[in-house]
Amino acid sequence: MRRLLASFGSGDEVATETEIDYMTGLSGAGPAYPALLAVALIRDAVARGLPPDVARRAVTALLVGAGRLLEKTGEDPEDTVAAFVDYRGVTAAGIEAMRGAGFDAAVSAGLSAALEKSLALGARCSGPPSG
Repeated sequence: MRRLLASFGSGDEVATETEIDYMTGLSGAGPAYPALLAVALIRDAVARGLPPDVARRAVTALLVGAGRLLEKTGEDPEDTVAAFVDYRGVTAAGIEAMRGAGFDAAVSAGLSAALEKSLALGARCSGPPSG
């Protein structure tokens, strides 16, 4: 199974069914969560007067570049965020405002909801046979 997964990406083993259910909501989301962030960024940029196509290109470049950087360097994303916050510049102000508005809590709530849905679907699929 590991060789199969390695042929189109990567795979990690987890110890419990609950961890599998959690991973379903986390990495099983594919591009959905980054796309959700992109939508919010684009909407804000357009609301502030940027043309939609300019906003979309800027946000796409931001997300693609960030993904490539994290993949290439293997750096812990927490270290990346800390470096920007420690610099105390424009991005730090944005990060602190997002966190203050509940960014981390919103992400956690979303992943909790995804886990609950995965558990519910698993319970429905593994329940006693009907008939």
